[in-house]
Amino acid sequence: MAPELAALIAQARRLESLAMSVYTKFAKAFEAEPELRAFWMSMARHEAGHVGALTLIETLLLEGDEDVELREAEALASAAQRAIESLHEEATAGVSRERAFEVALELESSELEDLVLDLTHVLSDPDARMQAEQMLLHDLGDLSLMIEKHCKNDELLARADAMVESRVGREDRAPVIVRKN
Repeated sequence: MAPELAALIAQARRLESLAMSVYTKFAKAFEAEPELRAFWMSMARHEAGHVGALTLIETLLLEGDEDVELREAEALASAAQRAIESLHEEATAGVSRERAFEVALELESSELEDLVLDLTHVLSDPDARMQAEQMLLHDLGDLSLMIEKHCKNDELLARADAMVESRVGREDRAPVIVRKN
């Protein structure tokens, strides 16, 4: 496996772990509200699934001879790193309910999601990407519903709904990771 790809996967796995940590912090912060706690734990479990998927992809790479082109993947990962580390710091300090939902929107809109989806598609199974994309749409739909129920912030709800809409049909976008052969 190319060292750049190994580093990219390690970086993506670390960032997904930080996102998972943000959601577990929110679950703890809102543990007195069972519906919110369950929602944040669900989001954390999905991030844990991404960590596991990246570990599987890394194992497949170590056992295979895939030759991939990273295109803009490293730049996207660096941008995602800055954003996610900042959001993790903020979550550690504690946030309001509304800000927690804003942070979730920022996490879910990071380019890291596309990077993980591309890695899944190129190095695993094309159907796995479709399944991961559907899970992301489901998460965003749940996030939108929870914002509507618990925030009453029309602007935040509109952002969440726009994110859902922007993810529909994204299979046609140019991937940041492609097979060379």
